[in-house]
Amino acid sequence: MTILRTAFFEAKLTTAEKEDFYQYMQNVVVPIIATFPNSLGVVLSKPEFIESEDHQNVLLIMQHSYSDKAMMKEALDSEQRIASMNATKKIIEKYGIKVHHMNLVQAP
Repeated sequence: MTILRTAFFEAKLTTAEKEDFYQYMQNVVVPIIATFPNSLGVVLSKPEFIESEDHQNVLLIMQHSYSDKAMMKEALDSEQRIASMNATKKIIEKYGIKVHHMNLVQAP
């Protein structure tokens, strides 16, 4: 059973601010998350189309995956996670970005 740790980043930003955010996440945050213990990988997804009016400000969805809950817990308890939280905090505070986390189970 694969567990997907998912973060939704949400804010109303200008085009230039979005680009700065995307570059920061790709170049600073993702390399840290890629070092989490037991990580099966990290994926960033940018919305191409959002149908719901209530979610028009979703900027990015980030997922990192683990083989099970115990492996994810070890990753979330790691020093690397603290480093990723500190790095992410800089950009979310800079732009007032809201972050929502959700753990998903990959369907068979």
